Amino acid sequence: MSAELVKRFGSTYNPGQTIFKEGDHAEEMFIIHQGQVNISKRARNAEQILATLRDGEFFGEMALFTDSPRSATATVAVESTILRIDKKSFDYMVNGNTAFAVNMIRKLCERLRNADNQISELLVFSRETRVLKAMSAYWNQEGHKDASGEVLLLPYLGFCEYLKKTYGITVEDANQSLLKLRNQNLLHIRKDLSGRQYVSFSPKIFEYFNIV
Repeated sequence: MSAELVKRFGSTYNPGQTIFKEGDHAEEMFIIHQGQVNISKRARNAEQILATLRDGEFFGEMALFTDSPRSATATVAVESTILRIDKKSFDYMVNGNTAFAVNMIRKLCERLRNADNQISELLVFSRETRVLKAMSAYWNQEGHKDASGEVLLLPYLGFCEYLKKTYGITVEDANQSLLKLRNQNLLHIRKDLSGRQYVSFSPKIFEYFNIV
């Protein structure tokens, strides 16, 4: 992205700053020059993160094609430089830059495909299976192995918060699902010497459920 475009349209946003909220009136789209933005939507009394966007990605583009209000909330995750593009500027960029137009079409197709996959999971998978999928994703972020190297561990409270934010599963529902999985001897809830709770399980759990 050219320095001229960044200078003309770019602004610096701080972590935690809301760019727009679900239901807001919409008149422009945004392009991330540098940084990270979480796109979230209210579901089941929880704010569920739908996507985390990074350098070069765009969001809010539907405002340029429809008169509908914002369908999700955009929140800055880290200090970011973001370009704000109104409809007139967008038309100019599309007409004058074929690569920009093609990249946008590809991204839109990718998002439609991901949306279809998410809808399929919600329709087909049980809550317990979604919890297992979340265990796989969260372990890649915050998990570690025990001293033997054969048991995987997840911070219990952190995992419950992750389920709430990412999957819209409340702490109460998460506890019920974890209890069901524990009763099936698929995982255990344990404490370390300092009293911190962990979800412990074998990596074979993912093979059993064909999660990964």
